[in-house]
Amino acid sequence: MQIAVDNKRTSRFIDKWAYVALGATGFVLLAFIASGFFKKTLISKNISVGLGQSSPPEKITLEPQLLGALRVDVEASIPTNTSLTYQIQLLDQQGKIVASAIKNAWSESGTWYEDGESGTWAESDLFAGLDVRVKKAEQLNLVVSVLEYERTSGLRLPRTIQFDNRKVGLAPPKSNFNILVENGVVDTRPLFPALFGTIPLAIIAMFAVPRIGKKVISKKINDSDPSGRATLGGPDKLVRVKVDIASDETSPSLLQVKLVINNSYGEQVYMTSKTVNLSLKRENGKVEKGNGSLTLFLIFEKQDSYGFNVEVLPDKPIDRTTLTVREGARTLSSQEVIYIKSDSANTSDNIPAA
Repeated sequence: MQIAVDNKRTSRFIDKWAYVALGATGFVLLAFIASGFFKKTLISKNISVGLGQSSPPEKITLEPQLLGALRVDVEASIPTNTSLTYQIQLLDQQGKIVASAIKNAWSESGTWYEDGESGTWAESDLFAGLDVRVKKAEQLNLVVSVLEYERTSGLRLPRTIQFDNRKVGLAPPKSNFNILVENGVVDTRPLFPALFGTIPLAIIAMFAVPRIGKKVISKKINDSDPSGRATLGGPDKLVRVKVDIASDETSPSLLQVKLVINNSYGEQVYMTSKTVNLSLKRENGKVEKGNGSLTLFLIFEKQDSYGFNVEVLPDKPIDRTTLTVREGARTLSSQEVIYIKSDSANTSDNIPAA
């Protein structure tokens, strides 16, 4: 039988689904990056508002946008162990409420004791906000009002005190607020679970592709010459042949891996010898061990029983050699593929080497 061997680089067997998973991660990351380009700061300032009072209106001019919304973020600043109830309102030019939110803000701290040890703790919840989208150009007024101001015990701060049998009014305590108003803000909170979901999926897909296909040969020996036989082949079935090598401290940095493939009649259909560069692990400047691998992709036009025979040279430093053959393999990129087929026009008895 005459055999023709041809080497061709092809993208035919690339697994596109792996890149779909990778593209999903890239799309989420791109959404994170792009969200910052639509944002524009309209107001950034500190204001003080007394108890039972409202801040002067802050004028906001809005334009409709394809992406993003108006976001109002307010952070209260209050003494520890007090609570504050404040309201955020967006009003139109007629004074009607477009959007509003009420926040019960608080700040607490204390001391803890346990098993003879002690320390301090502090917690607070001071932020509130609004998200608004408009369909047409509009001017709104932002108002912040203080409704309640209490100690942590729940006692309201007094509005008056008794002085010489007379009630004297107290100035309502001032509360400070940091206001940030931005337009074109994209809510990225749903993107976080999407990112944490797509990254593992992409990583799994990248690692899974080299393992796609039916494992028809898996031979591991504590020597340098594993072999195996399996029935495989077909013009649409990519065969991945992988040789993994583990060597000892006497290993050189380069090894020769010889692969010979025979058909069911014992005839040689392919032979190659490749140089493998080992990754050497060193400790205190001395080589401890080495690892390396060789991967080849082949297509057998004719389905048959094929024998795979590996020999690693020099064989003395080899601790372990593993031969793995998968049929129906997929790739992550274009690969050099060895096509082995019957060639009735080939009258030479010599088998070309890759």
